[in-house]
Amino acid sequence: MAALVLVAARAPAEAREEKPRVSIAVIGCDDALAREAQRIAAIELRAVLVDATPDEVTTRVEATCGAASANLRVLDPTTGKSVERSVALSQAAPTARARLLALAIAELVAASWVELESNPEPKAPPMVALASVEAREAARRAVEPRPIEVAAVGDAHLLASRDWLLGGGVRTEIGMSRRFFLRFDAMAHHAELSRATGTIAVTMPSLSSALGVVFGAGSLRPRASLGARAGYVWMSGVAGGAMTTGASEHGAWAGPELAFEVSPLSHARVHPVVSLSVGAHLMGVRGTVNGGNDVMATSIWAGLSFGAAVR
Repeated sequence: MAALVLVAARAPAEAREEKPRVSIAVIGCDDALAREAQRIAAIELRAVLVDATPDEVTTRVEATCGAASANLRVLDPTTGKSVERSVALSQAAPTARARLLALAIAELVAASWVELESNPEPKAPPMVALASVEAREAARRAVEPRPIEVAAVGDAHLLASRDWLLGGGVRTEIGMSRRFFLRFDAMAHHAELSRATGTIAVTMPSLSSALGVVFGAGSLRPRASLGARAGYVWMSGVAGGAMTTGASEHGAWAGPELAFEVSPLSHARVHPVVSLSVGAHLMGVRGTVNGGNDVMATSIWAGLSFGAAVR
């Protein structure tokens, strides 16, 4: 594990040795908005912002502002193509327009650079002259997922007894390569469940570790992981509720977990994450309730998470 952390810590430093170059011309916008959009876009792309006349290895962006929207055009020598889109600036508050424009620019450039993952040596006739192998490699590394991602998530946990528990926690992903990563998290869930004879309070903290794989490198960055989750569960009667075996039930639980996750705007430094997980209790706890449905931290369970991640 120490060696893995050392490799992860070295990776960003190696990537900084050679950054891609990008030139961003903002036409027709307020000067302050243009400068801020250029600054943020360069940070999001992990690129060097070129102020002088761009050379043959520089990705060129032209953003032309209109009354309600901005038209964006990217001339990308790393892939030899030109891409365009528009963004409705008028829909954002004036103070948020620079960031909206910057993120739109970064997403469009990243969408072009991402093609280098699957097509590192473009064969189609280029729209613009192709950059060197070194420049293409720098652009590919810029959109490569950063080695460490930390996310704060809220989670809904469904037990086999069809009871929902709400909670959340912290999740960490450590990149091992372009395709594989390790994931660790610490979660806690709680609910007060109504039964015919009263209320049962359920608390379930847990830890997990898993090995994951990334499918593609698009803006959603879909990925799956397989691992194990283990924790402890406390069930106790509240307001008259009681289990057949006494006032409370508690014990350890553990089993395998399969998770699927997507990250909209995954190339941004801060981005949302959504995940669906399913698992099985190979070891669990069943609370047998007097005169009501049992609380079952046994058999199959499922979870749905929403959160925000930082790389």
